[in-house]
Amino acid sequence: MRLGRNLLLSAKAILRHRVRTALALSGTAVGVGAVLVMTAVGEGAEDQVISEIEALGRNLLVVSAGDAPRVPWRQRTLPKVTTMTLGDADAILSQATEVALVAPAQDRTLRAKYGAISTMTKVMGTTPAYEEVRDFRTVQGRYFNEAENRASARVAVLGSRVRDLLFPDEDPMGKRVRLGRIPFLVIGVLESKGATVDGLSGEDNQILIPIQTALRRAFNLDFIKMVYVRVRDGDRMAAAEGQIGDILRTRHRTAEVGREDDFAIQNQRLILEARVETLASFRKMILGLGAVALLLGGVGILSIMLLSVRERRNEVGLRIAVGARKKDILIQFLVESLLLGSVGGALGVILGLGVAWAVGMTTQWQTAVNETALLVGVSSALFVGVVFGVYPAQQASALDPIEALRAE
Repeated sequence: MRLGRNLLLSAKAILRHRVRTALALSGTAVGVGAVLVMTAVGEGAEDQVISEIEALGRNLLVVSAGDAPRVPWRQRTLPKVTTMTLGDADAILSQATEVALVAPAQDRTLRAKYGAISTMTKVMGTTPAYEEVRDFRTVQGRYFNEAENRASARVAVLGSRVRDLLFPDEDPMGKRVRLGRIPFLVIGVLESKGATVDGLSGEDNQILIPIQTALRRAFNLDFIKMVYVRVRDGDRMAAAEGQIGDILRTRHRTAEVGREDDFAIQNQRLILEARVETLASFRKMILGLGAVALLLGGVGILSIMLLSVRERRNEVGLRIAVGARKKDILIQFLVESLLLGSVGGALGVILGLGVAWAVGMTTQWQTAVNETALLVGVSSALFVGVVFGVYPAQQASALDPIEALRAE
């Protein structure tokens, strides 16, 4: 009963000066909205990184050919060395005890054509193990098998974007696409993966063919560009890197002649963990900016409450004179401050949700508004309302009733 009466009195007092109240509410709303939007951007970025980790494949190492050395008087014809072979991939699988699966790969950019439609796309030669190593599943058809790989069969599995470009209105299964000058039978379509971890190239814009077909028929090469490696235990990634490095140094005899490694090993999990750390730093920064915005909103509440105490000294003196306790005055002004904070917080949540939705729809940033973001926004508004209302409430409860009545 008393709480409801306090709320009614607080609402009347707040609405008595609408412009001043609106300014105080706007500061709190902007602060809460900023915190909510920034939290949503941070959560969305973290969700995106997690999805990238899942898209890469579990416990993935990428062994790639090293950069070709530069000779001052000779133009470099190939950007990578040609020392990595299919034998290296077989040796890694058979000799590295920490390795579960390998998928060697070589790729080229070729023109893919079906009927009158053509597009430039990445054609990757690999093995059937690529499906497991990279977690690339088919949504139609199937992968090529080891028998087709050994026979250098002209079969192809399309990325989702290539399927949409070449076959916008028909089923690609069983159709023949021409890669360069060679026709290939479409036997499957990959699920959509989106952008790669570097955010630059799309893994949906590619076509997979057997590695033997790629090397013998499509590319006319005897070396590979990279080997995708799945490690048995994610906690043993460093040990797997060491084993792979020792195997390749022995096979390429780089240690014997004192040459530098002609290969590079990339730990995708470490790269993404570094991105997570960067996101954590970014989140701290934006939350700091949101805290500054909330501080400004709190200063607005403090100002309006101090003005309210000054203007209502006669009212406070009269209430004390007729029997109100200092505790009642303290609670009254705290309720007013809390009401300002809660209303400003509610407006800030609405504003933040709208801005977060707009950011997600109009930019490439992914936003995620969850219970944590809403809880942070509302609790921060209530916290600001209470903290910045304590001093004015204490000032009001400490007024001398005689001096307060005389002030009129």
